[in-house]
Amino acid sequence: MKVIGLIGCGAWGKSILRDLILLNCKIYVVDTDCQALSNALKLGAADAFCNINDLPNCDGFVVAVPIPDLAKECAGLLKYKKPIFSEKTLCLSLQDFNLLESLGGLEYICVMHKWHYHAGVEALRIIAQSGRVGKLEEIFTTRHAWVNDFHGGDVFWTQAVHDLTIIKHILGYIPTKIKEINVIKNDSDLPVSFTAMLGDKPTIVISVNGRHCRKISGVSIHGNKGSAALNDAYDDHIIVRDEDVYEKIPIDTTFPLYLELKEFVTYLYNGCKPRCNLQSAKEVTQAILKLRKAAKLI
Repeated sequence: MKVIGLIGCGAWGKSILRDLILLNCKIYVVDTDCQALSNALKLGAADAFCNINDLPNCDGFVVAVPIPDLAKECAGLLKYKKPIFSEKTLCLSLQDFNLLESLGGLEYICVMHKWHYHAGVEALRIIAQSGRVGKLEEIFTTRHAWVNDFHGGDVFWTQAVHDLTIIKHILGYIPTKIKEINVIKNDSDLPVSFTAMLGDKPTIVISVNGRHCRKISGVSIHGNKGSAALNDAYDDHIIVRDEDVYEKIPIDTTFPLYLELKEFVTYLYNGCKPRCNLQSAKEVTQAILKLRKAAKLI
């Protein structure tokens, strides 16, 4: 049984704790919130602490603290020279990346970009590469909801990171060309919504809105012969359509969180390293910084 230190056990951290226990790991939790510590023990943590220095020896760490604290917490853990699996968005600046790299992060840190593990996104990637919809012309990603808490980030750092990961998975890269971008800010000057058009052939249209009246989340790919779509993250199928066929293709509905944690635990048993490393985190950070610069936010 592998011993893992879970740093942060808030709303999302509780789901991480649940899945790590399902993966037969012994979990020690660290959180500064007393209620979070109490919840962790009720959910099956072996013990819970207020300070990382109180942790017993661990085989690896999973970090799920608020976005502004991720890089700092990972930097502090690197002294143990054990594998670290960090939630996103890890680096809010290239300075964050440089710090983690200087401390050995390229060897020890991997990042939890869960959309690389979603069966629907993988199915769309296969459809796109197969030529089933013809030459790929467009990709649309939509992420709408009413967001009360950006967890220390904003619409870019908290939400758009998902869509950029989806685009990377389907295309193999994140387009650098930004054709257009429009941003909506709230009364506190916080960016809460944006629409952007990226790339050339295919053109990427990203619509991310944290002030939408209902929850909508989907991705579609469009070629000169047809299209394919994952209409909702929880769907058990994707849809493919052309002039002759309207087809529902079943997909696995195992939660991506469980799959990425399983990959990390397997790595602790000398399996393959999780697919997103510190360099992957840098790529996403660079893409977000370019979007923010195009929107004249920096």
